[in-house]
Amino acid sequence: MELEELIENTLRRKHLEEMMDRPEKEHTPLEGMDNEQIRRFALFLFEENQSKSRQLDEMIARLDEIGKDLKEANRKIDSLTDALLKANSKAEKVSLEYKIQLKEYRKLEKKHNALVERLSLMNAQTYASSKSLKGIGRKKVLKGKHDDKDDFDGTPTAPTTEVPQSDPAASCDTRDALATPLSKERPYRRGMRYNKDCVGTPIIHRSDYTMLPKGSVVISSSYRKIRNIVSHIEEHHFEVLKVKHADGRIESMFLPMKDDARADLYNEIVPGTSITADMLSYLMFNRFQMSTPAYREAKNRLSDMDWNTSVQNLLNWTDKGAMQLNKLIPALKKIALQDGANVNVDETWLRYRSYDCKRKTYMWCLVNRKARIVIFFYEDTTDDKGMQKHGGRNRNVLKDFLGDSKIKSLQSDGYNVYMYLDDELVDVEHLCCLAHARAKFKYAYDQGSLQARIFLELIARLYGMEDTYRREKLTADEIYRRRNSKETTEIIDKIRTELYDLLANPDESRSELMSKALNYLKNFWNRIFAYRNDGEYSIDNMAAERAIRPITVQRKNSLLFGSVKGIQNSAIYNTFIETCKQAGVSFRDYFCRLLRELKKGRTDYENLLPMTICK
Repeated sequence: MELEELIENTLRRKHLEEMMDRPEKEHTPLEGMDNEQIRRFALFLFEENQSKSRQLDEMIARLDEIGKDLKEANRKIDSLTDALLKANSKAEKVSLEYKIQLKEYRKLEKKHNALVERLSLMNAQTYASSKSLKGIGRKKVLKGKHDDKDDFDGTPTAPTTEVPQSDPAASCDTRDALATPLSKERPYRRGMRYNKDCVGTPIIHRSDYTMLPKGSVVISSSYRKIRNIVSHIEEHHFEVLKVKHADGRIESMFLPMKDDARADLYNEIVPGTSITADMLSYLMFNRFQMSTPAYREAKNRLSDMDWNTSVQNLLNWTDKGAMQLNKLIPALKKIALQDGANVNVDETWLRYRSYDCKRKTYMWCLVNRKARIVIFFYEDTTDDKGMQKHGGRNRNVLKDFLGDSKIKSLQSDGYNVYMYLDDELVDVEHLCCLAHARAKFKYAYDQGSLQARIFLELIARLYGMEDTYRREKLTADEIYRRRNSKETTEIIDKIRTELYDLLANPDESRSELMSKALNYLKNFWNRIFAYRNDGEYSIDNMAAERAIRPITVQRKNSLLFGSVKGIQNSAIYNTFIETCKQAGVSFRDYFCRLLRELKKGRTDYENLLPMTICK
C-alpha cells in the first residue's frame, strides 16, 4: 500500500507542474462572438459611453454652480469681515470712553463719601442733646398664632374675642367690634382674636323672599361666607335663610335672585368647608401635581392674594375633598381589575412622621392602560410574622389589593415581591420591563464597559419598532404579528447570542455593573420578552413609572408627610389627577362637575368617573 500511495502522489505532483507550466491564453471579449453579437456589444458600449458623458456634463455644470456659490460666499464673508472690523473699532472706542467715565465716577464717589461723613459729624454735634425720634411710627408687628407659647407661665388669663354686630348684611366692619372676655378660651390664645377679615370686596348674594314656600316664615337671616378662586380669590356672601315650614320642619336654604348670574357657586361648596370645589381642586392640583407644600401655599401663594389662612385649614379641606373622591374608588378599582385586564404596577418610598420619629413606607401605583385608569393605594397589611404594619413593600400589599380579581397579566420592574406572586397568581402572566434591563446596560456603558454598546443598539431597534406601531395605530393582532416576525426574532436572537457568549467567557476586567446587567437579562429573559405573547402587552413598565413620577417630586419638595392620613389623601388625589390626565380631561372641571352631581344625591358612582361623566 505504501508503494501505491507513493506512485499516486508522484503522478499528482507531475500533473500540477504541467498545469503551472502551461502558458496562459489571453481572453478577449470578442472571442467566440458572431457579427450580430459583436454589433450588439458595440452598441452597448456606445450607450454606456453616452450615459457616462451625460453624467460628466451634469457634474461639470454642478461644479460651475458650486464655484459661483463659493464666490458669492467669499464676497459675503469679505463684507462681514469689514463690518466686524468696524464693530471692533467702535467697541474699542466705547471701552476707552467707559474707562474714562469710570475714573470720573470714582472721583465723584470719594467726594460724596467725604461730604456725607462731614454732614453726619455736624448733625451729631448739633443734635447731641436731643432724644432720638427713631421708633416713632414703627410698623405694627403681626403676631403669629403660636408665637407666645414660650411665654406662657401657667397663669389662667382671659383672652378676648369679638362680639359680632347685629346687622346680618355687615361685611368687613365687624373686625373692630367690642370684645368681651371669655373664661374658657385656651391660654395660648390670650390677646388674640379670630381672623374674620374679608378677601377683597365681597360679592353679596341675596335670597328671593318671593320664592318662599307657601305658609313658611323666615326665622332668621344670616350671610354665609364662601370663597372661590378664578385668577384671584373672590369672597361671596350668600344669604342663607333659616325657614320653618308649615309642617313645623326647619330648613336652611339659599334662594337666589333671578338676575344673580353667580348664584350657582352655592351648589359647588365642598361639604364641611367654606370654599368651592373649583378652589379646592386648584389647591389640590398645586399640592399634588405642582408639588407645592401646604405651608408654602398658605404663607406665600394665598397671602399674595391677600388671604391669610392657616396650614391646618388647607389640611382640613384636603380631608373633606378626599372623603368625596373616596366614594368612587371601589367603582374605579372594579373597572381597572376587571377580568382579562392587563395592568402595570410599581411602588415608590415615602416618609411620614410617627410620634417622635420618621418612618419609611411605600405607596403603590397600578395602571390599566386600556381602561385609562391610574390607582394609587396605600394599604395597612399584616406581615408574615402577624405584625400589623402601615403600608410597606411586601407582597401582601399587592396581594390584598388584587384580591380575587382575574387579571390577565401583571407587568413590573422585576422586583422580588412580584416574583413571589407567581406561586399564588398562577393564571396571571408576569411581564418584566425591558427599560430596566436597558438602564442597567446604560449604567455599565457610562462606566466604561464597551461590551454593553451592542445590547443598547439592539434594544434601541426594538423600541424603534414599537414606536412605529404606535404612530401607525396598528391593531393588537397586527402588533402581535409584527412582534413575532422574522425581523424581530433575528434581533432578539442576536441579543441572546451576545448574552450567552459573554456569560460563557468570564472576564476578570468586566465591571460589576456589566455583570449585574447580564445576570438581570439572563434571569428575567422569559418575562422581559413575554410582551411578544400579546399585542396589548407593553414592552416596558413606563406607564406606571410616568404615573408615579409626580409622587417622587412631591417627596423632594415636602420631605415627609405629617401622618398616615396625609399619605392616604395623597393616594386619593393623585389617583384622580392621573386618571383625568389619562382620560384627557381637566381635573378641576371634573371635580366641580362631580360635586354638583353628588349634591343631587347620585350614588351611581360608576357613571361619575372621569371617563364617563366628562364624555
